[in-house]
Amino acid sequence: MDTDENEETMITSIRATNVTVGLRRLPAGFYTVVHHSGLEWRSENKRSSVNDGVVEWSGPIPIPSDLSATIYLEVYASFEFQPMLGAGEQLRELAITVAQLLDCSAKDIPFTLFPKDGDVVSPCSSILVTVRRGKWKISDLSASRVLGPRGSTTEPQGELEDATNQGHSALSRYRKHGGKRDLQRSIEAFQRALNSCPLEHPCRAAAQANLAIAKSIFCQVEDAYVSLEVPLQLYCNALAARPVGHFDRPSTLIQLAAVHFAVFERGRDAVEQAQAEALLHEVMEFSSTESHENRAATLMLQLHAGRKVDFVQADGELSVEQDSTSRLTDEDLRILSSQLLGRFGRSGDLADLQQAIAVEEKLVRSTPVWDDRYRTGLVNLGLALLYRFKRLGELSDLEDAISRMKHAVDLTPNGHPDKQVLVTNLGTCFSNRFLRLEEQRDLEDAISMHRDAVELTPHGHYYKYGFLGNLGNCFRARFVRLGELSDLEDAISRYRDAADLIPRGHPDKPHCLSNLGRSFFVRFERLYELGDLENATSMLRDAIDLTPDGHPDKPALYSSLASCFRARFERFGELSDLEEAVSRYKDAVDLTPDGHPDKPIRLNDLGSSISTRFERLGELSDLEVAISLHKDAVNLAPRGHLDKRICLHNLGDSLGVRYERLGKLSDLEDAISMLRDAVDLTPPGHPEKKAISMLREAIDILPHGHPDKPICLNDLGSSLKTRFQRLGELTDLENAISMLRDAIDLTPQGHPAEPSYLNNLAGSLFIRFERHKELRDLEKAISLYSDAASAPFGPTRDRFHASQIWIKCAQLIRHWSLFHAYSVAITLLPQLAWVGLSLTRRYSELRHGADVVREAAATALDLGFPETAVEWLEQGRSIVWGDLLQLRSSYEDLTSAHPDHARRLQRLSSALEHASATHERSLSALLQENPCNKRLTNALAIERDTLLQEIRGLPGFERFLLHKEFSQLRRSAHSGPIIILNAAESRCDALIVLADVDHVIHVPLPHFTFKRSAGLLNMMKSLLGHARVVPCDDRKGSPTTRRGVGWESLLSNLWNGVVKLVLDALAFSIPGSLSRIFWCPTGPFVFLPIHAAGFYDTQHSLPGYKVSDFVISSYIPTLSVLAPSPNPSAEPSGDLRLLTVRQPSSDGLFRLPGVHKELDHIKDSRKYLA
Repeated sequence: MDTDENEETMITSIRATNVTVGLRRLPAGFYTVVHHSGLEWRSENKRSSVNDGVVEWSGPIPIPSDLSATIYLEVYASFEFQPMLGAGEQLRELAITVAQLLDCSAKDIPFTLFPKDGDVVSPCSSILVTVRRGKWKISDLSASRVLGPRGSTTEPQGELEDATNQGHSALSRYRKHGGKRDLQRSIEAFQRALNSCPLEHPCRAAAQANLAIAKSIFCQVEDAYVSLEVPLQLYCNALAARPVGHFDRPSTLIQLAAVHFAVFERGRDAVEQAQAEALLHEVMEFSSTESHENRAATLMLQLHAGRKVDFVQADGELSVEQDSTSRLTDEDLRILSSQLLGRFGRSGDLADLQQAIAVEEKLVRSTPVWDDRYRTGLVNLGLALLYRFKRLGELSDLEDAISRMKHAVDLTPNGHPDKQVLVTNLGTCFSNRFLRLEEQRDLEDAISMHRDAVELTPHGHYYKYGFLGNLGNCFRARFVRLGELSDLEDAISRYRDAADLIPRGHPDKPHCLSNLGRSFFVRFERLYELGDLENATSMLRDAIDLTPDGHPDKPALYSSLASCFRARFERFGELSDLEEAVSRYKDAVDLTPDGHPDKPIRLNDLGSSISTRFERLGELSDLEVAISLHKDAVNLAPRGHLDKRICLHNLGDSLGVRYERLGKLSDLEDAISMLRDAVDLTPPGHPEKKAISMLREAIDILPHGHPDKPICLNDLGSSLKTRFQRLGELTDLENAISMLRDAIDLTPQGHPAEPSYLNNLAGSLFIRFERHKELRDLEKAISLYSDAASAPFGPTRDRFHASQIWIKCAQLIRHWSLFHAYSVAITLLPQLAWVGLSLTRRYSELRHGADVVREAAATALDLGFPETAVEWLEQGRSIVWGDLLQLRSSYEDLTSAHPDHARRLQRLSSALEHASATHERSLSALLQENPCNKRLTNALAIERDTLLQEIRGLPGFERFLLHKEFSQLRRSAHSGPIIILNAAESRCDALIVLADVDHVIHVPLPHFTFKRSAGLLNMMKSLLGHARVVPCDDRKGSPTTRRGVGWESLLSNLWNGVVKLVLDALAFSIPGSLSRIFWCPTGPFVFLPIHAAGFYDTQHSLPGYKVSDFVISSYIPTLSVLAPSPNPSAEPSGDLRLLTVRQPSSDGLFRLPGVHKELDHIKDSRKYLA
């Protein structure tokens, strides 16, 4: 006798309700699987109660003592009672912690399960788990069926079971999403299962029935009723293996009868009808009157007797004429309604929804108010009316739904476990009415309802995340309406809480992550914080990774992720981001089925991104693809829909671009036609009818304080300015200025669009200045450009552009702010070439700023600030070089004062230097860049910027790693004078820096202009081209064909115009001293041979006429490269040490000849150098 007892916590029972609701196939039984801690338990296969769809399983199943441990509970429908083949169809999966399980068991609260994505009704609507702690006998503990480690079973898994499971999965996807490829896959899998099943195998009948179901559905979908002979034969074979008394014979009879009915409905063959009725009568004769099979057979006979069958699917689903429901009981009607709503959720057939509403209305009328099923009927009717409103847009349906939902909520006492579900349903109705009528009261009511649902739900409740998500949706909607950032913060907070409550692997996890990611993206668009964009991208990536293939949400997720990459491209200009956006938009298009309402706008988005790539790379094939996509979008968008106008407009724009590129008049005519069609599609009185009237009406409609009002005012002002430039009507310009002023006044401080609005108003005032020559307009424009450029927010490129126009305007009247304008522009350059970008992209961005730096230095010299000129030149030229050097800089001072900060910075700098050292040599190399490495680089750069701000807040480190002042820069001349050669359009100058002189020696070069320097550069290129001094295959010296005149003129010009003046300023008048000198050239000077300047004719053969007679020349890119080390121990010793590096070849470049010989010569020369 077994007397050993253990103290254990056990699941003693699991009770599931409505397990049959919405099923696509008549189930044979139901079972549960519980797994945790790597172990799995499976219950017996049981039938459900026919009246309420309840099935209950007994334990005991042990659970862990750790309250935070997660228990996974799955409910399955089986399609064979005995023996089972495959897993069947998973109805629900519940992931709960031990603490949640114990709490709900103690309060006898079931876990309410909402419909899964894509479903209207929910199979298995609740699960009640009973847990008891006590002493259990060893025999009790072994009674539950332990299958062992998760993923294994005590039964062998072969091709038969694997193929069957694959078939069920594919068929389930087809029924949910309607993809014919899934239906074909199910047939292929079930065929493999049958082929692997021997003739005498006990599961062969089940394999035949599975294949018969898939084939019969395929025949009806393809309208190939003649082919139904195949599934008929398969069913007959299965039936022969299931004699009278077999558990699964009734379900096989029903399925076979359904096919006969399908054939009858097609050809009205009385023999088919008689055979079907005979099969159903057998079911009724040999099955219990309370069984699902008996009820299904009765329904089929009753509905067919009145010849009101519209269609009988091969798996037993029914659709009926409304007047055929008069012969059904209330319980039959409830089953019928759930079938109709379930099929509507899968197929979208409005007739099913209409019939379901009629059935639910009849049930509500016939059910007493005191009956709990009355409240359930109100909820079902309210939801069905809500679905019809979403489909047809009839406001009366929504009002009726709200009325029914309110009544259901009022009938439910506080504390009832369904209260929060009813409240959140009512909140959803209010949300939909707000979206339709845009009345703020509805949104506030929705927030109130959803907040109540959250507060009524205990912490840790399984479905609290759903209520939090609904509340987050309302806060986000209110942010969109009112523009209050606090609402967006509340939405993000609720979405984050919801995501934290759901374990990874839960089917709703992707939806919560996508809500959170999209909210981060909205906040990025508002605040322009890069961290929000990175978070949005990360969340949406995770959501996509967790969303199974074929899920209807996947295309929208790809589209949202593509928008993030598009925003990254617009922020950083990285081509790889644009390529990623194109790729993700393409995924969204490919996964969106034809006929889907979002297909046109997704084609449009893909076309727009490819059009952007054309603008960047100039590949005509991109423009052709973009036009093709826009045409497809136009053709698919229904007439009168907003998407149609957007698609027409973008197609017109693309055709206009092609006209500008190729000059084909037909493109211009088509573009005008498309844009005219876009206008004509707008209904009379609609605010988009004409560009300017549209904006005027939109502004009139929007209430004061609405976040969209500044946008409309800005767009209207810009349109009026454009019309003035074309037609010359002065009133348009005056109105434009007025509108743009209003836009700025209504824009909140710190809004990222403010610099753009300031730019637009400044541009309008400058146009008026050009018209009337009123100095006050120019001065106001300068002030506005100053505000735009100096703003600490908004796109850097916009602010830098504002600084450039500010400079041009200030130059017109030598405005006092010119010096400050250059200072702001140079300050923006490091942000324009942010350290998080690749080196290639940073140099590309700096091309826009190179001229600004040289002109800024020239202006500083004009105003008598040569030291500032040196600082600006160093700052501009050190943006990339300086970052790379600073990444290697020593951190002795920081380490001694703040070692933790130093270690963090050292780690980040080393990682960032490694990540940023990619040199893309071609477009293909750029496109193949690993996106994971790029995301890492961006994250490192953001973290490093944050840390540097923190360090600069420490005492004594205010200018840590910032550009150096002249007092520091002059120390770089410790080994000899440094001469900066600046070539600006306005003037050319030499700036001499000496270590022991506290000021710059300014040497103007009055006879050496920028034009002259550019001319000498062109001369040198011509000489090199003719002489082939440096052939690509050899570097050996060879006589030139144009010896003398050309080179002598070039080098003598450099001597007279530049070098002689510098040497005179340094008082280098005696040849032979050979002092060390360092040239730091800019502009064209970079490419000119300054070190060879002089006279090389016979008349000047004596020393004193060449630079090499006086000095030894070296070149440096910046002064900082010669900066002395702050560590005295790092100073060079007296011993000569020589490091040489040879690199005869580089990837993608010509081989460099003679490297080995040159290295040998250097080795031989060491003794002379010593």
